[in-house]
Amino acid sequence: MQILLYVLIGIQALAALGLIGIIAIQTTKSEQGASGMGWGTIGGQASTSVHKFGLDSQLTRLTGWLAVGFFVLSLVVAFVEARLKTGSI
Repeated sequence: MQILLYVLIGIQALAALGLIGIIAIQTTKSEQGASGMGWGTIGGQASTSVHKFGLDSQLTRLTGWLAVGFFVLSLVVAFVEARLKTGSI
């Protein structure tokens, strides 16, 4: 059962890294308006490619799903770890 916990923590870490990466390439609110300077979160490079291919809504949707997955994984990891500590599993 200890292996299951390590696998779940590994998947949780990958979900966290995925969230960080996807949030970093998304367009900020100030970039969406005409007054945005286009600096973005990565020096403006991400904003031009995101708008160019129309990925803004897809990235927002993917961010939501990754956030839900991360939250559910956090609950499952906490549940499995609590069960391991009490010896119920």
